[in-house]
Amino acid sequence: MPTVRVAVYDLGSTSFHLMVVDAGRDGTLEPVLRRRSFLHLGAEVARTGSVGSERLAAAVRALRRLHAAAAAAGPDVTVALATAALRDSANGKSVLRRFEEVLEVPIRLLDGGEEARLCFVGQRAGVWTERGRPVIGLDLGGGSLEACVGDATEMRAAVSVPIGTARMAEELDLSDPPTPRQVRKLARTTASRLGPVRALVDGEPEARHRALASGGTVRALARLAMGLHRPAPAGGELQVNQVELPTGQLHQLTDRLVSLDLAGRLALPGVQQRRAALLPAGAVILSALVDELGLERLVVSDWGLREGAVLDALRPVTTRG
Repeated sequence: MPTVRVAVYDLGSTSFHLMVVDAGRDGTLEPVLRRRSFLHLGAEVARTGSVGSERLAAAVRALRRLHAAAAAAGPDVTVALATAALRDSANGKSVLRRFEEVLEVPIRLLDGGEEARLCFVGQRAGVWTERGRPVIGLDLGGGSLEACVGDATEMRAAVSVPIGTARMAEELDLSDPPTPRQVRKLARTTASRLGPVRALVDGEPEARHRALASGGTVRALARLAMGLHRPAPAGGELQVNQVELPTGQLHQLTDRLVSLDLAGRLALPGVQQRRAALLPAGAVILSALVDELGLERLVVSDWGLREGAVLDALRPVTTRG
């Protein structure tokens, strides 16, 4: 089947991602390559209000490596997106201009609503949804939480709120492990910022029955939940797409994670080095979220913003081969 090769740059709050896929007419996405650089722009912006010169230089070096990898893959279409950290940074516009010089393509600075919409495009393509039965899609990143309500054919409303793992950890100066007082404060702060998401769900109460969730934190929690009950396959990791995390299990994982230091978390099955530092904060945020919104479970989606951006960009599909 003819395909289109698409490269997506996702310039996020915690890391910069490059994803290259061959996209089919039927919505299939065949991976070609993935690259990632952890830059933690969101933590710096939360702490100082802008991207400093040293962090900018590191980001430019990372983008040059990603750009070289993308060029070698020979994409037909290239999409570049920037999210919460660069939305919030005082020098975000000048930083984006520098990044565009490196990538040689325009970078689309997403507002919160558009980011939520693209996340939902990816989520509902990767996880079963039904026409006429609303669901809520949630994407927890380093700098923000995106939420969208819709069904298999339409999106009804989307919002973004300033709740992210890196942002909250920096704002509240969380220790490792967080103290009980810090855990309570993090849960309260999360609840206090959920008003727009709560209003979204109150307007579509049926969406509470099925909540799709994407992002590195929720995938890491799903791998941990599965790893505690079964070994990872030899030479690979457990697949978590469409895995369900019931609210009770999420609370149990949260209680366990906030009681362990970094070394203790790394000893748990399925916990990756790159996620371990912020995993307790992410777990507390998600636990507070399901309680505040009255959700029974989270259904994990491997697909989110990047996959949604591919599908959105190729609505008028061209072909390769």
